[in-house]
Parts: sequence; C-alpha cells; structure tokens
Amino acid sequence: MEWQTLATLAKGSAALPKTSFKSRFPTPFLLELDPEAGEILSGDTRDFDPEKIKNSSLDPSLQRSRIISLDGDSIVLGRGEECTVQVNHASVSDVHARFEAFGSIWSIQDAGSKNGTILNGRQLGSNEQSPIKFGTKILLGDAQFLFLSSEETFDLIQDLSREPRIRPKSLGKYRDEFKAAATAEAVKKEFPGPFLVVQAPSGRDAKGPEVTSNTITLSQEDLKKTVNKNVTDAVFDLSNHNLVRIGRATVTQIHLPLGAVSNLHAAFVRGDEPEQWYIQDMGAKNGTYLWGDRLEGRKEIESGTEVLLGNIKSIFFSTEDLLTYALHRDTLV
Repeated sequence: MEWQTLATLAKGSAALPKTSFKSRFPTPFLLELDPEAGEILSGDTRDFDPEKIKNSSLDPSLQRSRIISLDGDSIVLGRGEECTVQVNHASVSDVHARFEAFGSIWSIQDAGSKNGTILNGRQLGSNEQSPIKFGTKILLGDAQFLFLSSEETFDLIQDLSREPRIRPKSLGKYRDEFKAAATAEAVKKEFPGPFLVVQAPSGRDAKGPEVTSNTITLSQEDLKKTVNKNVTDAVFDLSNHNLVRIGRATVTQIHLPLGAVSNLHAAFVRGDEPEQWYIQDMGAKNGTYLWGDRLEGRKEIESGTEVLLGNIKSIFFSTEDLLTYALHRDTLV
C-alpha cells in the first residue's frame, strides 16, 4: 500500500462515475490531513502536547493531504519499516495502532503507543480496541486522519476538484478577437486552448418541455439525429482547467441544461504531456459518442473530434483548428 496525494487520486478518478469508483476502490480510505515533510522519521518518538491541536481543525487539501486505500483485513500503522502503512510524524510511535476488518465492520486498536490514539476527541486506553465508523477523525499523536468510505472519498474529491464554471462565448466573438490578433502566432499566444464548441439548440429548443429533472431516454434512432435546427455555436475555453465536467448539474464546468444530457455526462481531463487531453464518459444515460462510436471509459482525444453528448453535437478543437473553423464555419457545415 502506498500513499498518494489527494490530487493524484482526483486526477486519475474524479471523472469516473461513482459506481465505477466504488468498484475500483471497494475498501475504506485513510486520509492524512497534514503529513510532515521529508523522509520517514526515525529515532525517539516526540512528546505530544494535546493543547497544541486541541482546537485545531485541519481541512483536506488536494495538494497537501495524502490518502491510502486500506486493502487488507489487518493493517498496522506507525513509523517503523515493519508497519503496513508508514506514517511520517515524529509524534507517532514505531508501531502505533492497528486496523482490523471483520466483514464490513472495522475496528482500531492502540498498540501501546507513547502519545495515544484519539477517536473524535476520545482517547483509547493503551491497547484498547474500538469499533470505528466512517467519517471518524483519528489522532495518532498530533498526526490527524479521517477514516472514509469509498463513497465519502468520491464525494470529497468531487468537491475539492471542482473548478469554476466556464462561461461560453459566441463563435462570432472569437472570430472578431482572432481577426484583431492579426496573426496565427498571436492568436495561439493569447488563446492557448483547447476549446469545445457545443452546437446547442437555441430559442425554444433549448428549454422546451423535454427539460425535466430526469434525463430523457433516447432511442438509437434518436441518438443518430443530432440537433440541427436553431443551433447556436457556444464556445468553451478549457485552457485554464485540468478537469472539465459536462452535464445538467449545477456543479459542472460546462452546464448544458438539456433533456438528453445527464447530470454528470462526460469530462475532459488534462494529461501529463503538453496539449494532451482525455475524454471520460461519466456513466451518461444516453452515452458519449466519438465519431459515432460509443465511448467506454476514457480515451485520448484529438483536435477536430466530433463528440455527441446524448444527441447534442460538439467538436473538440485546438486553437489552430478553432481559428480555421471560426473563419470558415459557413463553408464547413
């Protein structure tokens, strides 16, 4: 078992549907709120001053907090190399505490540690074992943890990795701005991209009687018919984002309140390489399609790719290709 930052876990799985996340991570998580820097500490255990954190309440941080999946029935925590999970805090004993699973029930036991084990403010006796509920705050010395279920972890990374809503601009607005920049080099410098152009219905088609609290189920024939009348090109700039969720839910970065779109429909995820992006289906009822083929899971996406969100057509563009599209759109569609 290895620690990873909450940001690393979010990058790899925040775009998964909840059911897929829970299937991938069926066991609980231990979230360390504020790990000490540097290598695993050795030597004598530092004395713990309870007053130091008596009134402290650390919040989870994507970049700072570390998380580990507790995969096993018996897990030992401490600074020692023999521990299943090593904890990098000088106030933690070499062998500090033990988690044990009895089916779906979990317990934690203090292992005779120097500075004790505290659950939601109650200190366990030396070697005392206690059942533990999801959501419990744990102190091992002054190291602070949360014991979380898979579902709670999913909800946490959804909340912490939420980025600001992207406000669309019209294609005409971009066309004018591109022309004002004068050269393709200047356009790319000012607008690094990429972009998603959503050919969304306008007027009555956008907010007609089909838009309800539930996603409308489309037949295969309906899915083949993209919206093609009273269409407005809404251009969304993804350049300042790492995770862009699309759907009818208000928490999404690209908000499409359209009947055939799911609350959480799909997501664009920035890759490790420059200009590398992936698209992930988030369990959408009517599916996500790339060039007519239904997307299963995640796939790297190239500029110019046609993406269907239910029956809503969109196109993923690099800056160069959006420039061409903006200047010649009427002859390209």
